[in-house]
Amino acid sequence: MNILDAASVSAQLSATDFSGRRATLIGYGNMGKQYYQALRALGVPHIRVCACHEASLQDLQGVDGVELFSEGLEGFQEQAAADELAILAIPIDLLVPGALQLADQGFRNLLIEKPIALDSATIFNLAATLDARQVRAMCAYNRGVYPSVIEVRARAEREGGITSCSYVFTEMIKPDWPQRFTATELARWGVANSLHVMSLAHSLIGWPAEVSSVRTGAIDWHPTGAVFAGGGLSSRGIPFSYHADWLAKGRWVVEVHTRESSYRLAPLERVLRRVTATGDWEPVEVAAFDAGIKAGIVEEVAIMLGALPGLAPLLPDVRQTAELTAYGEQVFGYV
Repeated sequence: MNILDAASVSAQLSATDFSGRRATLIGYGNMGKQYYQALRALGVPHIRVCACHEASLQDLQGVDGVELFSEGLEGFQEQAAADELAILAIPIDLLVPGALQLADQGFRNLLIEKPIALDSATIFNLAATLDARQVRAMCAYNRGVYPSVIEVRARAEREGGITSCSYVFTEMIKPDWPQRFTATELARWGVANSLHVMSLAHSLIGWPAEVSSVRTGAIDWHPTGAVFAGGGLSSRGIPFSYHADWLAKGRWVVEVHTRESSYRLAPLERVLRRVTATGDWEPVEVAAFDAGIKAGIVEEVAIMLGALPGLAPLLPDVRQTAELTAYGEQVFGYV
């Protein structure tokens, strides 16, 4: 199998013509602006942008090819053009109703910001509804299509495949989190945030199939646990282990191993490689289509626009997202 490395993906994006494509972007906050930049970088000429306030769209006033809507999702009643991509980059509690509204308006190609919802049952229900309406809907777990991950995936394939994996999702907790996030979000922080690491690791090795887990400790706003450890087998039969200690000073890390090399993502945007047990970790050069845009955003948008079909399996659909969320519920002890 010829799996593209990061340089080949960048070259393919540069060579792809997106001039006939259209997109609607719901939400123009921090992530919405990243999606807008990605659409522009790819050369998508027609973009509708919907936000809740006219002032937040000020920098887009008068931009050629951009149509603005400032009455929020409820006020956006436009019908979808043929094959138009819709991107939902709005608060978590609005993602599911937003996806259903856009499906009613004829959109059949949706990219929904992570985690879609904070519980798997809601996501499973959304998957069933969208499937019945023949909507292609994917979750924007962009770390699974980071250039670093694309590079590791290609190298590992050339070396005979991944033999095992370990990952750490220790959170760098800040004292002001109870003021910055809702109590509901914090109580399910594993789904709201730590699944970013899990989604990356399992995009490389396959979704969890057999899992054993333990958890101890607690934080005031996260009573189900603060220290997590476990592991199992992926759907591809690859052994994996995980660890996180939210009371410690660690960081997110993913390691995968082949018979020839070990690869370490820490930070996740960078690749380190080691070829002997006593050798040093050496940096691996990773090409990016546009280093000025948040990693993985251009790649996932391009996938949704029909490019990079070989990378499409790295982006989970809504049902796979529900399965990943159910795994998170098991790891974090959410009932």
